[in-house]
Amino acid sequence: MESAGEQIVDAKYVYPKYRVWTTPSMGEEPAFNSPSFEWPTNKKSKFDVRLSSKKCFSQNLIEKKEIPFAIFNPHQKLDKGIWYWQYRESGKEWNPIDSFKITSSTKEFLTPKLDKVLNKVSSNHPRVFARKNELENLRIRAKDYEETKAILEEANSFLNTIPPSEKSALPTHKGTNKYENSMIAQSASRAVGWKVLSSLNSLSQAYILTGDIKYFHTAKKWMVEVADWDPKGLTHLSNFGDSGIMTGLALAVDTFWDLLSDDEKEKMIKQSATRANNFYDLWKAKVESRSSSMHVWQHILHQMYQTSMALIGETPEADKWLDYIYEIWIAQFPKMAETDGAWSNGIGYFGMNTLTIYDMSTGFTELTSVDFQNSDWFRNNPKWLLYAFPPNSVGDGFGNDGDKYWYPTMKYAGYTDAAARLFNNPYAAWYSKEVANGQNLSIAAESEFRWFRIQRANKKPLPKILEAFNFPQAAHFPDAGVSYMHTSIDDIKNNLMLSAISSPFGSNGHAHAEQNNFNIAFGGKRLFYNSGYRPKMSDPHQQGFHKHTRGHNGILIDGEGQPFDAGAYGWLPRFLHGNLITYTVGDASNAYSASNLKSIDYGMERFRRHYIMLRPSIIVIYDELEADHPAEWTWLLHNDKGLKIDSAKNTIEAENEFANALVSLYSSSDLHFNVTNKFPIPARNWNRKVDQEGNLIDFVDQWHFSGISQEKKPKMRYLAIIQVNSKTGESNSKEVEFDKNTNTYSVGEWNINAEMDVSKSAKIEIFNNSKTAAFTSSGKLLFKNNSYNDKIQGSSKLIELIDGELIFKEAVDEVPDAIKKVSKRF
Repeated sequence: MESAGEQIVDAKYVYPKYRVWTTPSMGEEPAFNSPSFEWPTNKKSKFDVRLSSKKCFSQNLIEKKEIPFAIFNPHQKLDKGIWYWQYRESGKEWNPIDSFKITSSTKEFLTPKLDKVLNKVSSNHPRVFARKNELENLRIRAKDYEETKAILEEANSFLNTIPPSEKSALPTHKGTNKYENSMIAQSASRAVGWKVLSSLNSLSQAYILTGDIKYFHTAKKWMVEVADWDPKGLTHLSNFGDSGIMTGLALAVDTFWDLLSDDEKEKMIKQSATRANNFYDLWKAKVESRSSSMHVWQHILHQMYQTSMALIGETPEADKWLDYIYEIWIAQFPKMAETDGAWSNGIGYFGMNTLTIYDMSTGFTELTSVDFQNSDWFRNNPKWLLYAFPPNSVGDGFGNDGDKYWYPTMKYAGYTDAAARLFNNPYAAWYSKEVANGQNLSIAAESEFRWFRIQRANKKPLPKILEAFNFPQAAHFPDAGVSYMHTSIDDIKNNLMLSAISSPFGSNGHAHAEQNNFNIAFGGKRLFYNSGYRPKMSDPHQQGFHKHTRGHNGILIDGEGQPFDAGAYGWLPRFLHGNLITYTVGDASNAYSASNLKSIDYGMERFRRHYIMLRPSIIVIYDELEADHPAEWTWLLHNDKGLKIDSAKNTIEAENEFANALVSLYSSSDLHFNVTNKFPIPARNWNRKVDQEGNLIDFVDQWHFSGISQEKKPKMRYLAIIQVNSKTGESNSKEVEFDKNTNTYSVGEWNINAEMDVSKSAKIEIFNNSKTAAFTSSGKLLFKNNSYNDKIQGSSKLIELIDGELIFKEAVDEVPDAIKKVSKRF
């Protein structure tokens, strides 16, 4: 049962896997003036679009015909007022008229048309790694860079290397079935493509920096070899490998243009262009219609951009490649995010987008003289990274590869160094420095952003890094549905970290079925985290456990988890942060049904999960669950090292490298306490995955707890009190005491009153003995004999005594803008 202050969200989906509606529509205000127009399509075709300030299309008419993809950017500012628009498949009937409004506050983002962009592309070569007229200045400026030394050292290592043959793309081992064999073949193909890209990148950059002909002679051997390969053969099996060959050749042709014969250039351009045309034909009217085409947005779109820039004027198809890339970037970036800075596919796969994000946005800014980094997302993103993946710590663990890295690699340092310089961001500068220092390296040692620094970023100074750490110890990102609580983010060895997720994006792409799930770390190491491994996307263990809800710290209903579907989504309605108490609540009431690509409904009617951090060492999790039938409920918890249960005391003991943990778990009806150290679906590393240090990963079993209701009930409540204490500290976990008369659970300094009677409205109240902090999820807040009533009806309330001053905060449900917009459609 919902209470005052709650918002009911019942949209079927927020981010459907394939576009199902037009934008802008239903009289809404677009994000920008000039707006981007998009519409659903499921086939290759050409389209016509028209818009007007009159519904009869008689005034201020703007139109375009035979657009080869489902995006139209008018590239002009529109007058204030109501506008009307419609689209059609060229030569067919118009679709219904839609509308939108432009106001005086609609943010301007006015980009030039493609022909003006093409006119800015130099007719000379090189033009990608550097422009021909800039070579002399670049060589002087970069001569003493540590990055230059690293590039030359790497390029020199290729001087005596024999280029691979096309047959080297064949796999060297086999799996146990057809699927495994096809994935192993893809991996072999990808490895060769990346080797070509890596070598030609390095040799091209070395030549740009020095003009030394030896780098051309070696690069030419690779180029001549690769130009003879079948662009639809072995090296076409992996789109990453395919794009690597396409781009490596294009960049090398651009770099060594004056040294190649016309016949050589023609053959190499044909090889690269054939691969680029394959991508273009595959993408148009498809990629723009999907909410997630992750390989495209991670690397390949960037590589197509580089290939287009290298070959414009040299092959006629390059204009249309850039046309598509330019228009989709304007319309859809940031692809997996809104404005708060978070990235819905998680920290692991975000790392695969970083160079694409900055190199393309900066490149378009230079081409158009329009700021392509003007959205709030760019300014907010380093903040998200800081909380989600702190320096020298594991990250939040969400999504594929969210648990791949033990700490941020130098790639993240390179990205935030660029962010610090581009946006004069001292937080990003702090992050970059801490990540590099944690690995005893300088930023120059980072390779992915190495050329970006040489070409652009090093021209800008680093902002002064703040001497005192003054960031809040918690942050909330409702657009992507993630919230973070820390005790000492600036002191990782003592940091207790809680990450909570309930995402409007659902479980599309690389996201997991993990709405209203959490992960807990201490000392930068995993404590209670998602479980399992990902040999490959469609591996049975990945699909049935690692990506599935049962592999996470979540809830099952009748043994079922959340479907893999955009309609199985969640959201984070509230957030309050104080010095001692931080609170957020997740809503996954819609996460156990699917209505986008499939129809599934497990009968979940309400799932609100309350997360409360009581600093310095306690986390409280309080669940409200309701079904449309008597259901079996399962509360899940995972640990890498071991779990010890005591059902008589309602406790679970666990540890990581630096802390001991005691979980006291209570419920509204009796539970079976179960623990196992075996995966329900075995995990095999048949794809030979390696860790961040290059070592083959041993897919060892992990530990799994389930608290299962003994009787089926239509309603259920869980209360978990999690104590985490450093192994080197003086504090130890204390037994939780329960006072039946006051319905209060007491542990150390804290007192917790949670309503476990399912016939009554859910509520949790917390206060400490020193009378310096108190919280309630709803209703009156009692503190020091005073009653604090709602200033906002139905609010959660937090009060703390800080330096002699009472600080009062309250919050009610706030629905993210993306959900508000789509809710009008259902």
